[in-house]
Amino acid sequence: MKKRVTSFDVAERAGVSRSIVSAVINGTKGIGVSEEKRRIVLEAIKDLNYQVDANARGMRTGRSRCLAAYDNFESKFFLPILQGLKNVCTKEGYYILLYDSGDAEKDREGLVEMYLQRRIDGIITKDSTSFVDSDWAHEIHSRGVPYISVEGYPENNQVPSILMDYAGSIVMALDYLQERGTPPPLYIEMYTGPAYSPNWGDRQRRTSYENWMSIRGHKPQVVSVQDDSWEQCGARWVEWLRAQTLPITLLTNWSRGSINIYKAAYQLGLRVGKDLFVMAADNTEQVNEHLIPSLTAVEVPYEKMGELAAERMLEYIEGSRKLSDTSSITVSPKLMHREST
Repeated sequence: MKKRVTSFDVAERAGVSRSIVSAVINGTKGIGVSEEKRRIVLEAIKDLNYQVDANARGMRTGRSRCLAAYDNFESKFFLPILQGLKNVCTKEGYYILLYDSGDAEKDREGLVEMYLQRRIDGIITKDSTSFVDSDWAHEIHSRGVPYISVEGYPENNQVPSILMDYAGSIVMALDYLQERGTPPPLYIEMYTGPAYSPNWGDRQRRTSYENWMSIRGHKPQVVSVQDDSWEQCGARWVEWLRAQTLPITLLTNWSRGSINIYKAAYQLGLRVGKDLFVMAADNTEQVNEHLIPSLTAVEVPYEKMGELAAERMLEYIEGSRKLSDTSSITVSPKLMHREST
């Protein structure tokens, strides 16, 4: 069996001490390493094909260099957030452990146990903007676990959160439509469940729409629609659109609402982008650019939010930011001009 290469071998090849090799590999603070020595050590590592023993390094540093990403794997939002996490973690030499929440909010205690076992260094969760769990926040703080929520805890300073500027997204959409010269828009507000109970993000959107319209002397027109399958609600969408005066501009809080408008327009022989102008305030369905005509939208920058979550997490882990700093980060939406307006 071929002898395993160790850090002693690297030190001998490079002609330096083992502490210098360790400093180069681990980025150890307090040990000055010149660029020339760093270059020689890295060349020796490459020549010998040296692989760091992750378990041994973890015992020395107390870190696993692994972050837990928690969400329902069937969620449309998880993949772009995960891509953002990967962008940062790959660059900084961290791994990502995927932890599936399943169809419902599963007990998160397993995440805390993994942290206490030093299998992960921190936890990042994707939550809805209505998610607030004080017991979970208390557990995290009492255990000293680095934790960040993407979109959760929007009105609660217990937990650092990465949030989109939902109010600003509507202002961006309305300013854009005004510049395009379309009629003042109706706001189509989709909601889930039998009772109308919008989450924080949708409350921000609606209030922003109503304020923008009122300030400019327009009467806000909001149509609230319970989300349902096309088979269940399609006829209502067709009849509603048939009753409208054309041309008309429709701004939907969810792209799913815009898709229903497209279907109704098709059945009525109306042309999106000509007879009616349609714009969405999100990219929930991840199909905006693939519709015909492609759908103009202000979209939630989930990949960027994932990057910011990872960057903030590494600040906590590396000690450049205290865990007591639970300030949130607000991200601007992306305006995507396409053919529907």
